[in-house]
Amino acid sequence: MDDRVWKNISIALGVICALLIGVAGALLVVGHKTPAPTDTSSPTASLIAAGPSSSAASIAPSESGSPSPSQPVATPGAAAAASISFTNLALDSSKDSLGTIRTFTFQSDGAGAVVADVTKISSGGYVKICLSVDGSKPNCLINRPGKTIGFSGAESDPTPNTWTVTLVGYASSHPTVDVTFAWQTSHPQITVTHGRFQGDDGKRTTASDALGGLTATFHPRAVGVVNVQAEWTIATTDAAMTLSDVTSTPALTLDQRTFTGVDQITPVFTANVDSTKTYQVQLVNIGASSTDRPDLTAQISFP
Repeated sequence: MDDRVWKNISIALGVICALLIGVAGALLVVGHKTPAPTDTSSPTASLIAAGPSSSAASIAPSESGSPSPSQPVATPGAAAAASISFTNLALDSSKDSLGTIRTFTFQSDGAGAVVADVTKISSGGYVKICLSVDGSKPNCLINRPGKTIGFSGAESDPTPNTWTVTLVGYASSHPTVDVTFAWQTSHPQITVTHGRFQGDDGKRTTASDALGGLTATFHPRAVGVVNVQAEWTIATTDAAMTLSDVTSTPALTLDQRTFTGVDQITPVFTANVDSTKTYQVQLVNIGASSTDRPDLTAQISFP
């Protein structure tokens, strides 16, 4: 076999080897392109806190079988994070054609951890919780059977950031939940939209309270005033607002007001509070039960 034949064979073998190396490299790249999960309870998601000096907010999902909420890590020299818990909150199913998604909004203005944890879920319930900041694409989690779920590692930066948390029953589930929020802020305020405000025909139960209003517990960081504003759509009704000292058991009722035939709390509910006690505010519809599902918007501010 002459030199020209050997030269042609060598060229052909070189071309084949190059093609094989290229195919293997392409397969390696494709094999590492996995889509970012949106409905999961294990991978770590991330958020970007918008602002002139924004920083990446790394979100660590938390999942547990116990109802103890995660606590934010305080920045040295910074004020303690504000925190508030909503208990006995009924969620609509995502498959409910008349259902709404409970939406919580709050603003941070300091660097530190942001917590949004579902700390209790009624037996057999499934919850989809989503967290976003400054209008970013939501990061969503769904709990495993018998487990709680939430975000405990989001980080805010010193510039004002607006956080949005949504809660809905996953698929056909419509559980009752407890949810805790904590964030760095100089003026704690949280707004709830699309809450259920069903009446109870004057016969209050735990179940009717879950669908008929809000129960929120908070510990002030200083002496000041708690301010609760609320309004609801579709129909006027009767509502009851109660402020209790729940520092110890039994709870002590501090103030109780009734609003008759209205579609909002008027005048706005205010009361003095201090940092030595833990308080609970409860707003419920004590009027006739409505099949129209009144939609509640409420805002709570505290020191």
